[in-house]
Amino acid sequence: MRQGILRPLLAAASAAMLALAGCGGGGGGGSSSAPMPTANTQAIVVDGGPAKIPNVAFVSVTICVSGTNNCQTIDHIQIDTGSAGLRILAPLISAGLALPQQTDAAGNPLVECAQFVDGFSWGPVKMADIRIAGEQASSVPIQVIGDSNFTTIPASCSSSGPPENTVQAFGANGLLGAGLFLQDCGPACAQTALPGAYYSCPAGAACKPVQVALAQQLQNPVALFATDNNGVVIQVPSAPATGAMTANGTLTFGIGTQANNALGGATVLPTNPNTGTIVTNFNGHAYANSYIDVGSNLFFFGVNAFPLCTGIAQGLYCPVATQNLSATLQGTSQASSNVNFSVGNADQLFGANPTFNAFDNIAAPSGDTSTFAWGMSFFYGRTVYTAIEQRSTPGGQGPYFAF
Repeated sequence: MRQGILRPLLAAASAAMLALAGCGGGGGGGSSSAPMPTANTQAIVVDGGPAKIPNVAFVSVTICVSGTNNCQTIDHIQIDTGSAGLRILAPLISAGLALPQQTDAAGNPLVECAQFVDGFSWGPVKMADIRIAGEQASSVPIQVIGDSNFTTIPASCSSSGPPENTVQAFGANGLLGAGLFLQDCGPACAQTALPGAYYSCPAGAACKPVQVALAQQLQNPVALFATDNNGVVIQVPSAPATGAMTANGTLTFGIGTQANNALGGATVLPTNPNTGTIVTNFNGHAYANSYIDVGSNLFFFGVNAFPLCTGIAQGLYCPVATQNLSATLQGTSQASSNVNFSVGNADQLFGANPTFNAFDNIAAPSGDTSTFAWGMSFFYGRTVYTAIEQRSTPGGQGPYFAF
């Protein structure tokens, strides 16, 4: 559903779906002198969330004033492997959690425009400790979306689409970007003041685009953990062909760092190191800008692959009968893996069970002929690995996908 502000090939829009619309610590004790493994697993729930959108995977995240135990746990944060950085809606943050403002080189407040395929989110960059399961990332820049102290939005940001600065418009209480990259923008923003990315907002003056050093940008929090910091593993059980009301799974940090995140026999698909893309060969066509992303809630591919829905799921695919399909996903190393998947009639599926939120057979057009997004529909019944760039794993150095 989401994408990083300058990683344009890492997610797909969910506009069609929108139209439907305590602090942890590591283990210890025992007689052995060896340290106990860090608790590295967080529960995932797919339940529609605050905006009642199907196929969105949520986790709970704890944020703290850096270096303190002044913390708050916020639920229904969407997990996204197509972006980097933690973003939280301002109304969800307690007034007692006065997070310090991040400033630019001139000492002015730093504000970010997060541009997604289906809109944008505007808000200041603040500093916080992030705790999930037994892992912690300290003094991390995060975005606070919809902060009432920053209501004037530059045209170079707002022109990118409709605003997503409320919980209902955003579809979640926040977004945990734990994807392939270390930062949400990277060297591009560090080298150039790019419109539609980061802004310097002096008091009483208009906000202007500004260069932002890598360390000041939103960071992939997983990469900042002391251990289990080379990627994430997502597991969600299979969904029935008719869907399910909810689904429960796990988000596990690290790849090959503990017994519960071994790579095993998964096929490793290295991605383009700049765009995070692989190739999907489907129905005689090579989709060169493909990716696997739990934050995209459907399969997104093609333009007119199947008839479009005309009812409750308007804009999604509605084949007359369920289509049982196959494709081959190929990484930059030429490694490949065959995938079987289905596309059902979304009007019928949603209409038959309007309270269901978990579907493994819902798809929509991607809007172009080069993109195939393997979204949340792909994750049911699979163990999916996302390895972070520049980090070593048993499957080689990231970035890569594996399953």
